Amino acid sequence: MSTAYGKIPKPATAIDLDTILPISKTLRDGTEGLIQKVDPNNKPLVDYLHARFNAEIESGSTYPQENLLDELQFRDYFLGSDAFVMSIDGLIQPNTTYNWDEKVVGMFYIKPNYPGRCSHICNGGFFVMDTFRGKGAGVVMGEAFKVLVPAIGYKASMFNLVFENNPASIAIWRKLGFQQVGRVPNAGRLKNSPDKLVDALMFYYDFTATTATT
Repeated sequence: MSTAYGKIPKPATAIDLDTILPISKTLRDGTEGLIQKVDPNNKPLVDYLHARFNAEIESGSTYPQENLLDELQFRDYFLGSDAFVMSIDGLIQPNTTYNWDEKVVGMFYIKPNYPGRCSHICNGGFFVMDTFRGKGAGVVMGEAFKVLVPAIGYKASMFNLVFENNPASIAIWRKLGFQQVGRVPNAGRLKNSPDKLVDALMFYYDFTATTATT
């Protein structure tokens, strides 16, 4: 997938992800969900995820992109390495019609953060659908992230831009044991803070120091 460093190959997968997927998780209200890989050939699913991600870009408060992504750009950015989706009422099947707003809880990607000699450090991006916000979906997807990252073969994770005016996201990463290792002053021109540039926090997790579990 394309990054500031060009296209970066991911590490050799340490574990066959089919042996740990789907991952079962329970939301705060008791709703049972399953986390699976995004099937890039499931166009209705990809189209839905693409539209929801563009709506988040347009809101202008969480991701750094300023312009909407076309389908190829979305596939390159969000689906270019390993991408996962959480759903309720069973796994998402190909060639099946759903009410996507009621089916999909959220999505996240895992991809290299740096090239070459630093490519053992990954980056992640998370998004919870409006219908399921406030139910702990971010936490349970973060827990799954901690299982999947070392399985894919990464040794650490770095989140580069967690905006300081997003307390929910900051609370999730602190709850899950991520360490704040830096601050980027005046990092974002965000629509929810129109009168100032917003600092971003950097969070790091070392997967060689602990064993993550579901």
